[in-house]
Amino acid sequence: MKKKLLSVLLVLCMVFAVLATGCSTDTSKEEPTGTPDKAEATKAAEPTKAPEATEPAELQKVTLQLKWLPQSQFMGYYVAQEKGYYAEEGIEIEILPGGSDIIPEQQVYNGVADIGVTWVSSLLKYQSQGWELTHVGQIFQKSAMLLVSKAATGINSPADLAGKKVGSWFGGNEYEIYALLEANGLDKDKDLELVQQDYTMNQIIGGEIDAASAMTYNEYGLLLESGLTDADLKVLDMNDAGVAMLEDCLFVNSEWIAENEDLYVRFLKASIKGWADACADPEAAGNTVFNVDQSVSLDHQIYMAKEVAKLVVPEGFDAANIGYIDMDAIGQTADLALKYGLLTEAAVLDDTTITSKYWEQAVAK
Repeated sequence: MKKKLLSVLLVLCMVFAVLATGCSTDTSKEEPTGTPDKAEATKAAEPTKAPEATEPAELQKVTLQLKWLPQSQFMGYYVAQEKGYYAEEGIEIEILPGGSDIIPEQQVYNGVADIGVTWVSSLLKYQSQGWELTHVGQIFQKSAMLLVSKAATGINSPADLAGKKVGSWFGGNEYEIYALLEANGLDKDKDLELVQQDYTMNQIIGGEIDAASAMTYNEYGLLLESGLTDADLKVLDMNDAGVAMLEDCLFVNSEWIAENEDLYVRFLKASIKGWADACADPEAAGNTVFNVDQSVSLDHQIYMAKEVAKLVVPEGFDAANIGYIDMDAIGQTADLALKYGLLTEAAVLDDTTITSKYWEQAVAK
């Protein structure tokens, strides 16, 4: 009996010993928390996280509708695109070519394009019909329209047009000619014959007409390229005659600009930089445009670029003012448009139809 009791006691002692050892072992495995050394070690052991990559800012899309096919007439926009000036302003530019069947005012009014290039007289016509379009920048500061004749024809002054055949493209291009005639006492319907002119200069080269319409930067150059010289030609310049009507301007849909003022200002800022570069180096600008669309020769694009530069930055004009809206010149254009039938009532020239505020912001930045 005693032996059994001793055996039981011995077993119990062994159990208690095992239990005591287990508790001691568990306690020894507990690790201190919050101590500086341990915290630093833990932090150092953690893998270093790579900095999050910064996503490039998304460019805002802007669509520009030209009045005509890609040519140096629009070189400032192509130079700005090539040099990344639009991208610098957070803009992805799309330049839409024009053509004989494309009306920039319709494209912009209908939302196909955000910004358009057109002649001031044409824009005034659509505005007078209730189209909510706003003139927001004037690129050409002079008219490029000429009447050109061969020296042998004897047309040395507007009065000499009496009894002659005079070419016009019509379609809105005839109003400076009407003004020139009336200012010199000629009746367009009685004193001469106005003839539909095509877009070549073959009619005057071949002697079918006595005087032809020509833009300084295009058709006049075609005459020179045909083998004629400056000495072979006589020119009547609308600026010299005091009947000039302004041409290439920038315009927008009035609703669009109300929601995109900052975007347009950035577009204009980049465009002005492009135009400044193009006018400073028209040969390079002509190359840029030629690479866009090789529809005419490189020499002709460069010729055009040099002549367009004279319209954007004429003699005595500060290149820092590219895009400036001269309200006196706008007023003359509007008055002639009314007098000779392009408009049926006087143009409204207020903040709803024309504004310089975006240009002022663009050149101030």
